[in-house]
Amino acid sequence: MVERNVLVCLGPAAGGRLEVREAPRPAPRADEVEVSLAAASVNPIDARRAEGYGQRLLSLLGAGRFPLALGNDFAGTVTRVGVDVAAFKLGDCVYGVKPMSAEGTHTSHVLVQAAHLLLAPPGQDLQALAAIPYSFVTMWLAVRGAGLMPQNAAGKRVLVHGAAGGLGTLALQMLSAWGARVTAIARPSDFVACRAAGASEVVDGTGKSFGTMAKAFDATLNFAAWENDLALVGCLREGALGHATTVHPLLQNFDQLGWLRGALKTASDKRRHRAALPNGTSRYAWTTFRPEAEALIELRRLVEQRRVGLPIALQTPMAASEKAFDHVGSHRRGRALIIPA
Repeated sequence: MVERNVLVCLGPAAGGRLEVREAPRPAPRADEVEVSLAAASVNPIDARRAEGYGQRLLSLLGAGRFPLALGNDFAGTVTRVGVDVAAFKLGDCVYGVKPMSAEGTHTSHVLVQAAHLLLAPPGQDLQALAAIPYSFVTMWLAVRGAGLMPQNAAGKRVLVHGAAGGLGTLALQMLSAWGARVTAIARPSDFVACRAAGASEVVDGTGKSFGTMAKAFDATLNFAAWENDLALVGCLREGALGHATTVHPLLQNFDQLGWLRGALKTASDKRRHRAALPNGTSRYAWTTFRPEAEALIELRRLVEQRRVGLPIALQTPMAASEKAFDHVGSHRRGRALIIPA
């Protein structure tokens, strides 16, 4: 059987060590496509999973037992298609996402469901596209969790915490394209980038002054820190759409407390924060990544219009992937990509 190269993470017991191993290339199932990768992202969740984060809950998805391959997004070229796949053909340039699993996208060839794949527009950089899908889908789920959609976003006031990160940048780009008035919370050094991404106003997050902001927002989004979540909820006006966060303690609660105490702590955390919502507001969401058809449709639309993108800071071959993980784990600016050279 033809081989592929897989970047295997050995897990926390091995200090998160990474190894490149050869593995078979199984044939795609009827609804799958095989893609030869041009690049795959290293996202913050990958760096944390390498240290054991989320292992207890992710084990239910078959994604918690090491050694495993990390990664959830990619771009590349179609090399094989399943018998029921009509939307893609050999040689197509594509990008997309894969659910949490032990067979992630840090590999030279990946099998992915055709429904989670998009055609790359002609002339667009495949490696740049590899940096977007996981972050975009996660961001989109949070935006929808807070009650925002293209049909109701125009003119809405939205507060985004962590606006200079990957999720925040994409949120500024998408929400401004939808016509929302977005206030970005970021460090002063990131103000210019936030305005360029679509923010109509920027607030200095280093002094946590947003905790005293007027209760004037239709929706709030937390992409930065759980400890600021209640302060952000406090910025909603009465009758607002809602709040969503991607930095909730769901996985951590179960990692640290076990099944029963973790479930009780999670329910308590949600109940306490939901109780802080202003009158007339009911939406309070903890977002976790999953492939979502509507998100991919919107991603394709905005990519074709060149309305979304993330800066690439680092591209490393698979054999030097530790550099990419260190870049992400150290919270440095810009995206890190693994190139399966």
